[in-house]
Parts: sequence; C-alpha cells; structure tokens
Amino acid sequence: MEEVRGKQDLHAGQEISKKRKWYSLMDKIWSFQNLELAFQDVKKNRGSHGVDNVTIKEFNLELEHNLRVLQRSLKDKSYRARPVRRVYIPKADGTQRPLGIPTVSDRVVQAAVKRKLEPIFEKKFLDCSYGFRPNRSAHMAIENIRKDLMEGYTFVIDDDIKTYFDTIPHEKLIQLIREEMVDRSVISLILQFLQSGILEDGVMHESKHGSPQGGVISPLLANIYLHPLDELMTSRGHRLTRYADDFVICCKSRKGAERVLATVKKLLEEELSLKSTSGENEDSG
Repeated sequence: MEEVRGKQDLHAGQEISKKRKWYSLMDKIWSFQNLELAFQDVKKNRGSHGVDNVTIKEFNLELEHNLRVLQRSLKDKSYRARPVRRVYIPKADGTQRPLGIPTVSDRVVQAAVKRKLEPIFEKKFLDCSYGFRPNRSAHMAIENIRKDLMEGYTFVIDDDIKTYFDTIPHEKLIQLIREEMVDRSVISLILQFLQSGILEDGVMHESKHGSPQGGVISPLLANIYLHPLDELMTSRGHRLTRYADDFVICCKSRKGAERVLATVKKLLEEELSLKSTSGENEDSG
C-alpha cells in the first residue's frame, strides 16, 4: 500500500513540475553580475546611441556607477524605459526597414531580462525554429528545408508575416509569457519595453502594439509569440522550418499544401491577429 501511495505521490510531483511557473525572477535580473554580463552583450552587439545620445563607449567610461544606478532603479521600481529612436535601413527590395534604437541603459536592462528569460523559453521552443536562438543559424534552416525536399516534400509554402515586429499584439504576447513566468515586476518591465514610445524627427508616437526591431529582447519576444504556430504544425506532422517571421512548410502534394496554408492563415489571422503574405509554389526538388 505504501509503495502504491509512494508512486502516486511521485506521479503527482511530476505533474506539478510539468506545470511549474517562475514566480520570482526580478532579483536574478537586477543582480550586479547579471547587469555586468548584460552590458558585455550590448557592447559586443555594438549599435548607435538612443534618444539620450549616450554611446556605449560613454556608458562604459563610468560603467560601475551606471550599472549601480540601474540596479537601484530596478530594485526600488523607479526604472522607466525611454522612448526608442526611430531609424530606417534599406532592404534588398528597395524599401526601408524601421528600427527602434533604445538607449544604452535600456538595452542593458533588456539584455539582463533576456539572459534570465531565454533559458526558460528555450526549454519550450521546438526544433523547427531557427531564428535568433542560441547555437542556431539560417544555414541550419536551409539545410533542414533541403532535407525535406530530398525526402519528397516538394510542394512548398514559402511565407512571411506582414510587418510582423510592428504588429504583435501586446496583450496576447503577455498571455503567452505568463504561461511560463508570472513575476509581476518582470511583466511590468516587458510592458515598459513594448510601450515606451517612438521618437521620430522630434515627434513622439505611442507604441500600442509591436516590438520594435532594434531592441535586444525583441527577437526573443517574437519567437515566443510565434511558438503556437510551431506547436500546431509540429503536432500535425507538417514539415515546418521557421526563421523569425519567415517560414517554409514542405508538403507532399499541392492539395495538402493548400490545406496546410488555409490552416496557417486561420491561426495567424484569427488567433494571433497577424497577416501572412500567403505564397505557395511548387518545387521540383
């Protein structure tokens, strides 16, 4: 009887561990060591100044003082994210991609949050996702697609999401984050990153939706928001390869590809409030 009860208790413990959520992360985020490592991440990625005109080099001149100030503001909850500086970079098709450049201080805080959130969500993310993840690359994504083609999945859905980073709904994103982490202070920080506003040509614009490209944490948030797409396609046995907001699904027939495309469009538009560019083409392999 005791053995049976012991097995029941073990099973119950396993169920609890499966449902575990992180309730306290903030003290790990504002630890001085984490902030130091976050600055090194920001320094390594380089980038220009934000709305306060402070460069990485200038921030580094009084690094310990600046990090202590950040640490204190995070501990006493007085930290406030500054608006991002809007800049544009040319794309291959001749259009321009909008970037939102946070201040160096805000990039350090974003990097500090990312350092603690990323390992939590990496345990959840699936193998079909390759963009902006540790030890994964575009080359690996291409190799995965080539493998699917060689195995006879030659009808290809090649799609991306229109203005993805600028259209992510904040409320739905936060709901997905809460599935793994419910620390209110961290949620509040993430909302600050999302809603800090955009400064362009001296004019302030509200950021009611989206996660500006240029923010340190934006790629992670983008992957979190598209995880339901990865889950749905994988659960149905579809050959999905996703790199951020670009994705390819390889199918064995045109009819199958059309059916999968309809499913993807429904998920994106009805559940995630996004729009795809819906392209399908046949690949002869």
